[in-house]
Amino acid sequence: MEPIRLAGPADVLAVLPYQLGYHPSESLVAIALHERQIGLVERIDLSPQDAVEDACTALVPPLLREEPDAVLLVGYESRPGDALPLADAVRDALVAADVPVLDRLVVRDGRWYAPDCDHGCCPSVGHEQDVPRDVPAVAQFVALEVAPLPGRESLAQLVAADPSRTPAVAAALEDIGARADGRSFGGRAVAVHRLRHLATWAKVLDVAGADQFRGAFELGPEEVALLVAGLRDVELRDAVIAWVCPGTLPFDALSVDLVDALHSCLPEPAWLQGGGERAAVGGRRVLSRLQAVARAVPDDDCAAVLTVLANLAWWLGDGALTRVALDRALQHHPGYRLARLLERMVDLGVRSRPAAEPPPRHGFGSVPGGLTRRGRPPPSGPVSGRAGHLDPGLV
Repeated sequence: MEPIRLAGPADVLAVLPYQLGYHPSESLVAIALHERQIGLVERIDLSPQDAVEDACTALVPPLLREEPDAVLLVGYESRPGDALPLADAVRDALVAADVPVLDRLVVRDGRWYAPDCDHGCCPSVGHEQDVPRDVPAVAQFVALEVAPLPGRESLAQLVAADPSRTPAVAAALEDIGARADGRSFGGRAVAVHRLRHLATWAKVLDVAGADQFRGAFELGPEEVALLVAGLRDVELRDAVIAWVCPGTLPFDALSVDLVDALHSCLPEPAWLQGGGERAAVGGRRVLSRLQAVARAVPDDDCAAVLTVLANLAWWLGDGALTRVALDRALQHHPGYRLARLLERMVDLGVRSRPAAEPPPRHGFGSVPGGLTRRGRPPPSGPVSGRAGHLDPGLV
């Protein structure tokens, strides 16, 4: 995909909601720049004066780990001056760490201001914000099927339980549990059950070539229940994450039979096929389908599905969606260890290096994991950045 080119501050402000996934308000956004290209993007709520130091402590370390050439700060406020205390503190911390702040902007009531401008070129009444359709870079986001939501609170609804769907899935899960009650499975029976679960996952992941797809996707209650029940198998859950997020989990940690089953049942991740806009759209389509699944899952069983969704969102660089998925998972399952691990990675601002190759078959090498400070820039939630290596088998 060609880099999205921004001509100046007005373009940056126009595309930020598309990068974040929603229109920010009462927030400070920090943008790490590398050779005039946008890297890590962070957002944090504006803080009262007595909490500014804590907010600054949360925001600045991930930026420093990025080793940016410079940082751009954008405050979103409803009252004049609300964004400046936090913006001042973050600027001072960055300058003290020898990271230059390229500029500071403030957005309020449809206008933007440059409080540090001392050249007389920025009017005291500010500049009117451009209409997004007039900014060429926005068209590139539209081509990727990205549209910002009204606010961050709208993100939570993308993964919230839908009471019109969850009862039927709960009943299907109870039926699956009743059929399995008192029986133990091993060997061939386990393999057969895994193939059945993976066949349902194939329906979720098969988005390649779906050129007319516009988010209208829904599985039946029995199929959603199969997905949820399958993720109770920890190795199968880890295998699904390894498949959809190549480079996150080492394939050589999985059994040979399970890796063969992945290759037999699942389509190659669409977001690795050919690169460019087609690959980017494929990733977003799978995220949309996983959101539809998550909305159908009762809270009592939501942790595993939301953690798979959060891993893919983080791998693709959507930190805001990662946060809301983890919020729901941990609200109802605070001890779910894989969600806790990913939450810690988001807090630290580290992300897996995306693999450039499809998941390998056993015997042909494994996809490398590890940490990186470069790679695709993730739009973020409250505070986010890149993530690191996940160990298989954690629950």
